[in-house]
Amino acid sequence: MFLDVEYGTCLVTPEILEAAAKRHPEAKALVLVHFGGQAAEMEGILAVCRKYGIRLIEDAAHAFPTKCKGRMIGSFGDATCFSFYANKTLTTGEGGMLATDDEAVYRRAKVMRLHGINRDIWGRFTEAKANWEYDVVAPGFKYNMPDINAAIGLAQLERAEEFRRGRQRCAEFYYRALAGVEHLDLPTCKGPREDHAWHLFWIVLGAACPVGRNRFIEQLNAAGIGTSVHYKPLHRMSYYRDRYGLKPADYPTAERHWQGVISLPIYPSLTDDELGYICEHVRSAAKG
Repeated sequence: MFLDVEYGTCLVTPEILEAAAKRHPEAKALVLVHFGGQAAEMEGILAVCRKYGIRLIEDAAHAFPTKCKGRMIGSFGDATCFSFYANKTLTTGEGGMLATDDEAVYRRAKVMRLHGINRDIWGRFTEAKANWEYDVVAPGFKYNMPDINAAIGLAQLERAEEFRRGRQRCAEFYYRALAGVEHLDLPTCKGPREDHAWHLFWIVLGAACPVGRNRFIEQLNAAGIGTSVHYKPLHRMSYYRDRYGLKPADYPTAERHWQGVISLPIYPSLTDDELGYICEHVRSAAKG
């Protein structure tokens, strides 16, 4: 099943999850997205998951380093998936990471990431057992991160909080400069802003905005301001739409967000002058 989200955060809430669990008692697992870098309400989500026997897999592609009430995202669910692609808050160039405290999940993932082989290269060349002796115990994949990419990630890790603070500075500027602009909704931040990874900062154009989204984006592009749209929802993707019979009317909040959303630039090296320039053109474009 597919769930709608809360407007302003684009997150699944405990209330949304519980209503879905009641409708679908057969549900076995939840893939929970920490959208834009903000954590979902984990205490409530975990309580609902325990109540209905639902395993929790967290999609934390946007959420490094994100916290929820003092705990790092990656320490809550049965497994958490991070992305370190080039445009993420910490990058290895390509690849990601799986975090889990479930020994069975850990052992299964370790085998499946490398062709289903029961001994990794490090073990084969450091253990007393003959290094040529190994077995293929499952039909695995080639999902291991190369050492060179890992080295890039370790260097990035040392500056992760510095980078996060730089993105928060950008977000704080946007909140100040764009507050009260007619026809624009800003993202809702429910917890301390220092707990947010700020992977994205978006605006949503209201239905009464005198200029459509495409024209709005064109005006910003003409001023040299790059933007994007995050994201076209799954119910509008042809595979999921056709296979599962998904309809926009069943996901009104995701649809409302999608119809008007524009992601603004947010990265640590943006200067206040550049942020001011962006906000000036956003305000101008919103007037039509």
